[in-house]
Amino acid sequence: MIKFFKFLAFVPAAAAALECHPEGPILPRPRNLTQAKTLQAAVSNLTGSLDAAFSGKIRGGWDIRNVSLSIGLVGLEQAEPSIPLWEYHHLASGNVNGTKSLDRNSQYLIGSISKVISDAILLRSGLNLDDAITEYLHSLADESSLISWEDITLRQLSSQLAGIPPNFGFSEYYYIKEYFEALGFPHLNDSAYRECGIIGLNGGCSEEQLLSGLLKTYPIAAPQSRPVYSNIAFTLFTLALSAKANLSYAQLLGTVTTPLNMTSTLPSPGADSLAVIPPVANSWGADYGFNAPGGGLVSTLSDLSAFLHAILSRSATLGLTATQINEWLQPRAFTGSRSSFVGAPWEIFRPEPELLFPGYDVASGQGGHTVTVFAKDGAAYGYRARIALLDEYGVGLVLLTAGDADALTSVFDAALSVLVPALEGAAREEGKREYVGAFAGKSTRETGEVEVNASVALDGASLRLIGLARNGTDILESLGELWAATVGEFLPSIETTGVYRLYPTGIFRESVLADGRKVLEEDWRLSPDLLLNSDTELPGKGISGNDCLDWTLVDWMYYGSEPVDRFVFVKDVGTGSVLGLDLPFLRTRRMGKAPVG
Repeated sequence: MIKFFKFLAFVPAAAAALECHPEGPILPRPRNLTQAKTLQAAVSNLTGSLDAAFSGKIRGGWDIRNVSLSIGLVGLEQAEPSIPLWEYHHLASGNVNGTKSLDRNSQYLIGSISKVISDAILLRSGLNLDDAITEYLHSLADESSLISWEDITLRQLSSQLAGIPPNFGFSEYYYIKEYFEALGFPHLNDSAYRECGIIGLNGGCSEEQLLSGLLKTYPIAAPQSRPVYSNIAFTLFTLALSAKANLSYAQLLGTVTTPLNMTSTLPSPGADSLAVIPPVANSWGADYGFNAPGGGLVSTLSDLSAFLHAILSRSATLGLTATQINEWLQPRAFTGSRSSFVGAPWEIFRPEPELLFPGYDVASGQGGHTVTVFAKDGAAYGYRARIALLDEYGVGLVLLTAGDADALTSVFDAALSVLVPALEGAAREEGKREYVGAFAGKSTRETGEVEVNASVALDGASLRLIGLARNGTDILESLGELWAATVGEFLPSIETTGVYRLYPTGIFRESVLADGRKVLEEDWRLSPDLLLNSDTELPGKGISGNDCLDWTLVDWMYYGSEPVDRFVFVKDVGTGSVLGLDLPFLRTRRMGKAPVG
């Protein structure tokens, strides 16, 4: 589907084109990670690096006497949802309280990772997410309120788009009032403070006090205009759920944790005997009250592994359909950075490819690609945690730390830098083994059958269709001419790079061959590159070269009711091995595969 125009040698545009690909996997998720030598070497490397940091042989960036850590790699192939493919634990020498034997069942405070679990509760509740919060919490529908609660929906609350403050009461520290005054702030009487929730002055808020106080709280932004981090947003929609279902938050939590056997995921406080309690100031044992949905849960590596496994596998035990989970992982807002986005409540991060792939070439775009990380951070005094999904590879990471907040970033970055190239390597090894090769078969016509041949290769970016011929005619060249003669008359021109890339769609169907074998029909699509740098002397040439619009060009040209960009690999259901290739638009019968070296 390439239109044959003069190729403009504009390197930045070429690199941008190779980075402009359909969102999701470049190659199918690797099926045999436990056997992948690249991953085995990577986890051995990461284990050695962590051992060296905790032993003081290399500088980790944290006080090794205080930091305890649990990290796990979650994958679709693990024997049990709660047992990661790989895990690593370290109990700080300074720990004197809590568990004396750190493992995947040890408990940590997980802070705002609680928000992801609370969102799962909301998503499976069946409530209309576009309902205003005032439909459930009627006292917020007060004309005197500084915030227009009638305009704020459950969906906005769950995805940091309500524009409301992060906290109510908490984050004001009465016990250092004199310190404020010493720094030049005016003296205040106690009556100037809220009646509840002020650390060092009064107790936690009741539901009535919270809702009444929120009527006097300033908005931060208009709803849906930009993300504003909020803990109380999760308190509010949980109160709405509780009002609707007549259940406490702990009971609502069970709707997610019980089916997944997450027995150690519960509102703080947890069990001291299982706890990782750091030898620094910490909030272990605190009762978070109404704040638990946004940041007050206790959990374990085992439980969070089961949770991520359910998301990765689109498991029905989570109480959500695959489509609902797909929607859950979509971004909801920008952050002001080209690399970061906000989800519900995912903190979505897309590192520059050159930071993840040592062989990435910025000029050509070869040797790697943009990887999307669906993460959620959590923090409590003395604790920091993160979960992350690398959905395109079918894996996730759980990282739980206690003792020094700085440890998490260093360890997480180390894990990404070591694991992502290994996962990509495993996907590429499997892709080369299964998809690369020559395919041959027959195509029907009125006078009989003719030979069809296709060749598929793998370069540093993706699978490529490097040859397609029917009865001696070069179909690739024909597609270019047909594009120009049909939709090319009103759609943008196509880059003549000579590269025809194939990308998986995630669409599968099971069928049965004549010999009774079950097969999986796997749809792929041919992807063209837009020609966005025309031969112009106007200023600004090249700006649109970074605009990824190739996704708009799928399924535009048909022949006899069949899309000409649809390619169907036929795979054995059990082994995943590619058996052949179907080209419905050429009316081929199953084209057999002859692998090439």
